[in-house]
Amino acid sequence: MALLHIPLDQITEQNVLDLIDAKAAETHVIEYKRDTYGNAYKDYSEFLADVSSLANTSGGDLIIGIDAPNGIPDKPTPFSNNFDDEILRLENIARGGLQPRISLSSRAVPTKGGHFLILRVARSYNPPHRIIRENSNRFWARSSAGKYEPNVDELRNLFLLAPRIADRTRDFRIGRLARIAAGDAPVTLMYPDVLVVHVVPFSAFDRDPVLPMAELQQNYNAFCPIGSRSSMAIKINFDGLLTMSNGDRSKGVERAYVQLFRGGIVEAVDSLYVRASGEPLIPVSEKDRTIISNSMRLMRDLSEIKVDPPYAVLVSFLTPERGRFNFTPVGSESAYYDFMGSYTDRAQYDFKEVIFDRVPADFSACASLMKPSLDQVAHAGGAPASPSFNKDGAFYPPPITKQT
Repeated sequence: MALLHIPLDQITEQNVLDLIDAKAAETHVIEYKRDTYGNAYKDYSEFLADVSSLANTSGGDLIIGIDAPNGIPDKPTPFSNNFDDEILRLENIARGGLQPRISLSSRAVPTKGGHFLILRVARSYNPPHRIIRENSNRFWARSSAGKYEPNVDELRNLFLLAPRIADRTRDFRIGRLARIAAGDAPVTLMYPDVLVVHVVPFSAFDRDPVLPMAELQQNYNAFCPIGSRSSMAIKINFDGLLTMSNGDRSKGVERAYVQLFRGGIVEAVDSLYVRASGEPLIPVSEKDRTIISNSMRLMRDLSEIKVDPPYAVLVSFLTPERGRFNFTPVGSESAYYDFMGSYTDRAQYDFKEVIFDRVPADFSACASLMKPSLDQVAHAGGAPASPSFNKDGAFYPPPITKQT
């Protein structure tokens, strides 16, 4: 029994008291503390060992304000002082005492006599985290029996976790693009030239989340296809959940779709079919905005169903043959864009993956992180950088003028 299935901001006093009533023992994802940590060196070291052991293993909750002899919760011992100051103090200790930094969220839950302090440590996908305070340089991991110092083999596995995730993410992308290019997408696409956006939660290769399939099947505003304000059709399939763009089911083709896989990976595919003067084009500035807004929306949708960051966002273009499409900016009459207009020199473009350690707060924040990938889109069209950013690196799309 633990609290990880409950969003931190929704944990109530009763949820915590239920742990005591159930005698829910400490595990690899939960630890109790009777009192908060002191200011002595050993207290700081213990706190850093506790939170880093959670981050290096599976993540979990550290609950201050419960007396738990031998790891079995016995009674509440609420923290009675200023909880805001205490949470800030602990967060600062973690921020300055571990390398790399961990993702730590906190909440004070009111109860009779004070508050329970809950520190939620996210499972890290950039381990191992080591204690650097006072040149300690120690690593900690966690099992059902509590924290321990991992041996050499375990440390090696921790160091290799991030590269393994990167390799599996790229392998997944390669496999999916090959199937789409071969006409083996979950739907029949209206056109053969497509934009593909993959959002890959790191947790997808660790454990399968429990997706709320019944709710998603009724929610036409979640995971809707690129270019659509809502899904026109939703279907549960073998891979997970499929949303589609076309309302007329009798036509048997789709302009766009989103496949949500059971592990939490999202595949969004949109047909590239833009004609200007009868020529198929990839309007770079327009696609920049499309990529940013839809990547952000899909990350938010994942977060809403508790598939948490980090996420890798991977953008690709697929066409049946090289030379088929012409990269061009919107408003190509401007002399500033004279360098644009290169034809595709390959049938497949796999742009640089972008890692998000949290859901971006807004469009500008998402655009800033995605700039390296969008610059590569511009490189494919013969430009030195994305035309959607000003000289300060801020997203600033050029004015859209009618093309003739």
